[in-house]
Amino acid sequence: MNDPTLKQIFIFLVVLLPFQLLAQIPYGNNPECGKYIQTKDAKIYYEIYGSGEPLLLIHGSLYGYINEFENIFPILTENHKVIAVALRGHGKSEIGDRDYSYALLAQDMIEVLDAENIDRIDIVGFSSGAITAVKLAADYPERVMKVVSIAGALSAKDRSAERQQQLEEMTADNFIENNKRFVASRKKLMPEPDRFVDFYNKLMKVDSDPVWISKNAASKIEAPVLVVGGDRDAYFQVEEFLEMYRIIPNSKLLILPGDDHVGASQKKEMYTDFALPFLDEN
Repeated sequence: MNDPTLKQIFIFLVVLLPFQLLAQIPYGNNPECGKYIQTKDAKIYYEIYGSGEPLLLIHGSLYGYINEFENIFPILTENHKVIAVALRGHGKSEIGDRDYSYALLAQDMIEVLDAENIDRIDIVGFSSGAITAVKLAADYPERVMKVVSIAGALSAKDRSAERQQQLEEMTADNFIENNKRFVASRKKLMPEPDRFVDFYNKLMKVDSDPVWISKNAASKIEAPVLVVGGDRDAYFQVEEFLEMYRIIPNSKLLILPGDDHVGASQKKEMYTDFALPFLDEN
């Protein structure tokens, strides 16, 4: 290959094509690795990537979905078999008929683990996924080894009056009107798109619960927990992350300067320098 132009094209293909293929993985809508389990009232969708020690990955609520970790999957799958679950009502998971609670979401996760014959597992969760992860550690101590809780809290009691008013004023109709493109794209994935309003109202109900995990339950958690939060989080204050750290016995605290609610889950260095070393340490 003496032609410099051909040589440049060859290098371009060899170096860049793997990254293009990586970017095209349809996380959250991947028929090659998507699975379902049937709970009492809903089919729950999940995808599996990588190999190695199992790791349960749980996304955030409403706007969140499996694909929110698309830039993080390559890091997590280097040494782990990642089970990424779609919370009920999100994306390809059905909504179900029961009222939402973190106990119910945790139960869904257990049914996925049972279907995959996984007895014990590490968990990484963001926002509602983080709350679900800590709830799993509290309710199913025999199933959880370690938890990385990113931008989650034990309760909504410290929510600012301004934020509480915003939530109360944001009805399903207002949300749909202000997020037309997002809702349209999400409905394309949903098996029950006509129930989006029902789904939204179920989420808002659980979000307004004053306590998600009691202090008493949190104080008895046996699994080591890494509590991660950004100091610019608009949903939870640093004091709430500090409270989790103080209450959960075997916990560590990581506050990310300059990061907001979503940013805390998207910083690759957080995973490579803190989360994965925490999961791997004896």
